[in-house]
Amino acid sequence: MKTAPFVLALIIIAASSALAQSSADVVKASGALSVDKVKQGATVKAAVVVNISQGYHINSNRPLDKFLIPAALKIEPLSGATASAAIYPPASMRKFPFSKTPMSVFEGRAIIRFTLRALPSLAPGNYTLRAKLTVQACNDQACLPPKTLDVSIPFEVVPATAQVNNINGDLFGAPRRGR
Repeated sequence: MKTAPFVLALIIIAASSALAQSSADVVKASGALSVDKVKQGATVKAAVVVNISQGYHINSNRPLDKFLIPAALKIEPLSGATASAAIYPPASMRKFPFSKTPMSVFEGRAIIRFTLRALPSLAPGNYTLRAKLTVQACNDQACLPPKTLDVSIPFEVVPATAQVNNINGDLFGAPRRGR
């Protein structure tokens, strides 16, 4: 029978694909700003949105055990702009079969916030803020190898007198009236 070797080969390929999975396969990260354009000299809200596949978690930025790999966002320097320190969301405390004590984790969607300031000297034009997010995804059975994800946040700088619009209200909340 020629089908038996073929079926065996498919099983081996499927098993090796599952074993080759990395944290980047179950964790996706994207960047967003609170405005459609950034005025020269303005400070705007920014975020890295982390989407973690169902059944997985990542350690928070402050895991309770020192041997665990924390979620860590590193914003790369951009000449003419500054970024504040990252503000991580509250972590969930979860108990897993492999741990005797609860763990500090992020599940589902986690939003890491910071601010971006375009210095007054930053010329109008298109720029990209780059960041690296290090994570290690785990499920109830095992942890995948850690991975550093690249995040790019493109933005346009406009003169300080230009009109800008608030966007991404689901991430940053509705703008206050009267300002």
